[in-house]
Amino acid sequence: MQEDFTSPSYLWQFKSDSNARFDYDGQHIHIDRSGHTERFAIYSHIAMNPKTDYKIEALVKQTKGGNTGSYGIHWGSHFESRSTFSFIINSSGSFKIYSSWGSRIKEFTAWRKSAAIRGKGQNNKLTIHKRKETIFFSINEKEVAEIRASKVHFQGGRIGTVLNGDIGISVDYFHVLQDKPAINELADQSQIIKEKLPYPINTEAEELVPIVSYDGKSLYFTRNEHDEKAQEIWKSTLEDEQWGAPIKLGFPLNTPGHNNVMGISTDNAKLILSNTYSEDGLSLTHNGFSVSNWDGEQWSIPEKIEISSYMNSSNSAETSLSATGKSMILSIKTGYNEGMNDLYLSTARSYSKSWSGARTLGKVVNSFGNEITPFLAADGKTLYFSSEGHSGYGDMDIFMSRMLDDEGYEWSEPINLGSEINTPKWDGYFTIPAHGNWAYMVSANDSLAQIDIYRIKLPEALKPDPVVLIKGKVLDAATKEPLHAQLYFESLPKGRRQNAVKSKASDGTYQIILPYGKHYGYYTQLEGYLSTHDNIDLQQKENYQEITRDIYLSPLSEGSFISLNNVYFAQGSYEILEASHPELDRLIRLLRSSETMQIEIGGHTERRGSPRLNRILSQDRADAVKAYIVQAGIDQKRIKTKGYGSSKPVTDGRTEIERRQNRRVEYTILSL
Repeated sequence: MQEDFTSPSYLWQFKSDSNARFDYDGQHIHIDRSGHTERFAIYSHIAMNPKTDYKIEALVKQTKGGNTGSYGIHWGSHFESRSTFSFIINSSGSFKIYSSWGSRIKEFTAWRKSAAIRGKGQNNKLTIHKRKETIFFSINEKEVAEIRASKVHFQGGRIGTVLNGDIGISVDYFHVLQDKPAINELADQSQIIKEKLPYPINTEAEELVPIVSYDGKSLYFTRNEHDEKAQEIWKSTLEDEQWGAPIKLGFPLNTPGHNNVMGISTDNAKLILSNTYSEDGLSLTHNGFSVSNWDGEQWSIPEKIEISSYMNSSNSAETSLSATGKSMILSIKTGYNEGMNDLYLSTARSYSKSWSGARTLGKVVNSFGNEITPFLAADGKTLYFSSEGHSGYGDMDIFMSRMLDDEGYEWSEPINLGSEINTPKWDGYFTIPAHGNWAYMVSANDSLAQIDIYRIKLPEALKPDPVVLIKGKVLDAATKEPLHAQLYFESLPKGRRQNAVKSKASDGTYQIILPYGKHYGYYTQLEGYLSTHDNIDLQQKENYQEITRDIYLSPLSEGSFISLNNVYFAQGSYEILEASHPELDRLIRLLRSSETMQIEIGGHTERRGSPRLNRILSQDRADAVKAYIVQAGIDQKRIKTKGYGSSKPVTDGRTEIERRQNRRVEYTILSL
């Protein structure tokens, strides 16, 4: 920081009241508090690393008031906890170094006389210089005190000038020096496009916390129309590639206080919200996060998300829900942080509705400053967040890091999104839909409004990995009525569950996101219906795509049949491959749950080849499936087999995909 107050270039804020008067004369800032005795401060925000050397210097003089008032530098300050470190002097020739935390005061030095201090009307140069393990304090180039650096534990990044008592002061300059690493960013940013969203999304009020649904069709954001005590959630819908006029959401999402959407599920039926709600939904507490569910007509009263051993000593808490719904990235302060708010990972516990205790993302991601506004992209491994501790261009910059393992223990070195996106002021709340074409963020760089929403066209290097959005309907095979069924997606050959979603009762629609790189099997579960199984091969990475798969469920009745689409054999053989085991194990569980059920397993082949050999191969494959089931303890008398060869094709078999559909194993219910 090199602030000379000729044209203030930093965002100076004032702990203001009606008794404070400020004036710029082109060379100084004048602050008049004469006649009032309360402590008063002006401050900016600088992310200083308390572990490396730094130098703070200000040229200040007292212009009004008596000798009982004092003034000087405060640094390492945190607004919410009311904590700060101060180096002050008075015009009677004394100085003092102390820290405060709320009403508690710790003196590093009591008031001491120093001949270096000049009286009222004269400039005093105050210097705080950390060198290695010691902090040196000087007045007008004369060293007056030193303390061990280990005694100064920064609680925040606020820094500025403090006044105590009925005085006025004039500040000539305020400088901060500290070496920082080079900014880690892309060399070529020519492809980046950044544009502010027009009215009526952005208004004269503050617009912040944008969250775009994964399908890119809904934009939730918070608008601060009145004051910091009233933040309300709005929603806009994409219409002809343009965001429509937003509507303010009602109860129970909006209540008195701060209301923010932090995340949205892939099927748009679940919202993650900041804060926790009372049982009637009319009041908020700032101790966590909540979830609200859409029932087809309205949002439910948000319920608290139970996170094991949750603690947060900051007034700020933010989160991002993964596309799978299995993990959240939290921005909180636990007492074990690298600095201020850090980023943590919490995972959903499969055996309950609770979440695991927060586990830090580590020192690669977390710095000595604040890490806030996390967003985990649809690929489940690309993380965007804002930080003041990593080298950047302003007050708070947006960075990107990628998960390097499957558990979130290892992350890549954060990349600054660059000067085309980040500004000298506050930038954050990055969000990007599954297609990855346009990202959204907020910035405080516009002088006409405090915070507005922007959209950004990203280069490939700053995008998350492409994913596939699977959507469709679950319908009754006979009546075509919508069904409220559970869908499970698992990776093959091991059958590890990757994601799950329920179709909506109102219209049977479902929507889910899958990353590339795996072969997936999926199946449905609904009481009274046969489970339908199928698969989708996404092992080869391609661009983002949307695939529609409608699912038809047959009622559980005699004569019903289901194709075992996830049963695989070696080429030209009846050897069952490992990828078939999850599918066959589900059939075994069905037979165990219905102890009187009898089935026929039918083998089918494509039309090419010898009809006789096809019939033999299909019979051998049906028999192999029966043998697998019988080995699991199912009575062989309950299972018949038949090889149909190519006599019952389901397609014309003109393409490889159609021929693959003809090569299948089915089971038919003979009796219940």
